[in-house]
Amino acid sequence: MGFEGGNMEVGQRLKARRNELELTQDYVAAELGITRQTMSNWENGRSYPDIERIIRLSEIYGLSLDELLKGDQEMVKHLQENTVVNHFLKIFIGMLSANGLLMLLLLILPSMSELFLWIIFGLIGANSLSLFYLIIKKI
Repeated sequence: MGFEGGNMEVGQRLKARRNELELTQDYVAAELGITRQTMSNWENGRSYPDIERIIRLSEIYGLSLDELLKGDQEMVKHLQENTVVNHFLKIFIGMLSANGLLMLLLLILPSMSELFLWIIFGLIGANSLSLFYLIIKKI
C-alpha cells in the first residue's frame, strides 16, 4: 500500500505514516531523542521539527523529503527561517572570534610597529561596525 501525499500538512502526514508503519509515538520519539509530547505536538501541527529531525524522520519513515514536506508552505517557511538564523549565527560567531583573535594579537605582541597597530585597530573597528550592522539588520 503506497503512501499518498495529497494535500495533507506535515503533521498529518507524519501521523498517517507512523500509523501505516505501526510505530508508536514513544518509539519514534526515542529514535529522535525527543519527548513523546514533542512528537505529538508535531503531529497535531502545534510545532514543527527542525531540519535535522525532518531528515531523520524521512529515514525512519522511508519517505523522501519531498514526499514529507510537499504542500506544507508553513513548514517550508519555518525551515527557511531556521536556516537563515543559523547562517546569521555562524557569521556572527565568526566575526566575534576574529575580533577576539585580533585583540589577542594586541596583547601578545605589544612591541609591534605603529602601522601594524593601526591596521589591527582598523580591522577590529571594521569588524565591530559589521557586527553592529548585522544586529540592526536582524532586529
